[in-house]
Amino acid sequence: MNKRNLALAAAVSAALCAPATTASAGEMEWFGAVYAKFLDGDRRFESALYNNAETTPGEAGGDQGQGIEFELMFRNQVSKQVEISGRLKARFNKNFWTNFGGFGPEENDERSAQYVKMRGVRAVITPGYEWIDSATIGSNDFGMFDAMTQGKYRYIDRDNASGLLFQGSAMGNDLRWDLARVSLPRLFAGPRFVTRGEDDALKLETNDAAYVGQLRWNATPDINTTAIAVYVRDKEVAPDELLNDGNNEDIRDGTDVVTRYDNSVLGLKADYTGLEWLDISASYYRSWYNVDDSTCDGDVNGNCRFSPLINESANDKSWFVNLDVSDFLVTDLTFNIQGFFIGADYMSVQSARREQDVLLTQGWMNTHQWGRPDYNFGNRENGNATAGLGYGGWNGETQQVASLMADNDFTDFDEPVAYDVHGYKGITVVPKYTWNDIEFSAEYTYLDYDTNWQACGGQIDNATGQGYRTSCGKYPRNEGIHAWGLGGDWRAPYSMYQDRETQQFGFNMDYVWDIGNGIDLGLRYQFIKDDDDRVKSEAGLVDAYGDGYASGVTNPDWIPNFSQQWGDCTGCDNRKAEYALYGFSVGYQLHPDLYATILYDYWDTDLVDGTIDTAPVGLGFEGSNDFGYAEYLTGDHSKNRIGLVLNYFLSGVEFGASADWLWGDFDPEFYVNDNGRRAKLNPTGDFVVTPLGNISTDEVDLNQYRLKAFMKVSF
Repeated sequence: MNKRNLALAAAVSAALCAPATTASAGEMEWFGAVYAKFLDGDRRFESALYNNAETTPGEAGGDQGQGIEFELMFRNQVSKQVEISGRLKARFNKNFWTNFGGFGPEENDERSAQYVKMRGVRAVITPGYEWIDSATIGSNDFGMFDAMTQGKYRYIDRDNASGLLFQGSAMGNDLRWDLARVSLPRLFAGPRFVTRGEDDALKLETNDAAYVGQLRWNATPDINTTAIAVYVRDKEVAPDELLNDGNNEDIRDGTDVVTRYDNSVLGLKADYTGLEWLDISASYYRSWYNVDDSTCDGDVNGNCRFSPLINESANDKSWFVNLDVSDFLVTDLTFNIQGFFIGADYMSVQSARREQDVLLTQGWMNTHQWGRPDYNFGNRENGNATAGLGYGGWNGETQQVASLMADNDFTDFDEPVAYDVHGYKGITVVPKYTWNDIEFSAEYTYLDYDTNWQACGGQIDNATGQGYRTSCGKYPRNEGIHAWGLGGDWRAPYSMYQDRETQQFGFNMDYVWDIGNGIDLGLRYQFIKDDDDRVKSEAGLVDAYGDGYASGVTNPDWIPNFSQQWGDCTGCDNRKAEYALYGFSVGYQLHPDLYATILYDYWDTDLVDGTIDTAPVGLGFEGSNDFGYAEYLTGDHSKNRIGLVLNYFLSGVEFGASADWLWGDFDPEFYVNDNGRRAKLNPTGDFVVTPLGNISTDEVDLNQYRLKAFMKVSF
């Protein structure tokens, strides 16, 4: 869509969201919206009205059904100094129209009923004092802070977070401050994705909170500085054995507490805009993370294997430097340059989980992000393998976050996908140039990794090949498939052995062809080269694949034989991948109220993943295709997409539709150890036995159709 149409769409959307009336002081103001969604696809899963709901049992992978939501928002300017607001919200989740009013077979499930919740309730107090501007009590998305410290809560959670927020200013508004107490979510902001211990008698969670302070100073018209600090503490009732009196059950003198974990983060930021041709910004963050030794058992696949925090206490740093250069050498040529480092052990519990991109690069190709199509067996009953979005993945931008809680829950295929970038370090250069009606942009990104280590940074004894197990237990595995561009997940940046380097290239062109209402033409190209040499020593091979880790692989036909499969071939487990995207789009204003875009994309991927010739190091129960997280992906992949996007606006109502037709193939390849080097295998049978199953040697055809349509009426 060109700038003219974007501006029109923004104006219409703003008008739709505006309240119908304006209330006078003391009068309740009501406004709201009705939102309907229609999903259709050829996967035929009616689990929910969301394509992806990864953390909610029975709601993932939905591509069928219709539902309608209603929200009624209220606001009351009680007095000049006090305002209250909130909303009554219904959510469709599994409330399909075919439930016929809520008496379907799942009537007792509130996700299927037509329930309404009170959400987003808050009071804003503006006392008129010189030392404080406002106090907000209740719901808040806390978007006034920082993605690396206290991040903005995602759109779907914007009413879920609550706390206290105090804001003020001084020195003629040149100095501004924000203080907040944010209640921690009980379900994901702590080790093992909870903020409570395992002992029911000692659990304590309702007063767990993050404390945030921010000071922003406009030192001069050209210099802006910010300091931000966050402290998070998770408390539990202290067990008797930790107390001097040994009797914490006697509540007559109060009950003592212990810290399950705490997390402190300090951030310093500065911007300088005093040069006509150059803007400079920089930020530095330091984190301190402490966790009680009894919280995690330290085992690679132990009780903290699924966790949004590392399993041992650690300190680390992150930093960013951004240069924005305008009119470089010629008019309208600009460069955006970012250097960055995100430490492997940088832990910020409250950092953004989505919707705030911390890196300039466009990142990994969204179509490959944990779509979890079943390349190998196609078993409809395998719920884990079918739980994602399917072959097409996401269409929205890739949002990079520094959080092991990267969150893609309750999203559809046309929305952005969040991706964790812990351990990333490198540089991105984005030149842009406008020539007449043509806009050009490009990208080059070089990535090295702070997670490049052998045995998680532990020392290997060359004589015994031991010494890694304790240090590797420091890092959570989550889904256990290291965060790759294809076949990996979006929140597991840690691998046992890694020696990785990535380069990304991109090019985009947008042109407005002055015919009729103006035809918006777009071209795009992206190429990624990703190499990981993994284990680099013979001793490491023994550690990783010989006798180091117990395997969760369950293929009964695969018989491990380390000496035959690996020997001294340190290059046999390497992972080499090349990704290419070619695409174009055509957009046109078909009618004053209707804008249409048609897109074509072609992806080509060449992947060699050496670990499939043996049990991938550290792989647990997900190593079986019966579970569905791990797939055999070595070979050539091609994917085509034809997409159609429609946007229709009338006074008070907005309609939209996005449809995709995707098709392609996967041609598997197989490799063996040939006298210390990796060699391609030419199989003679119908399948090859691997740890991940007996993989067919035939080419696999894949395709998917999917549709999302919606209506939004604002009043």
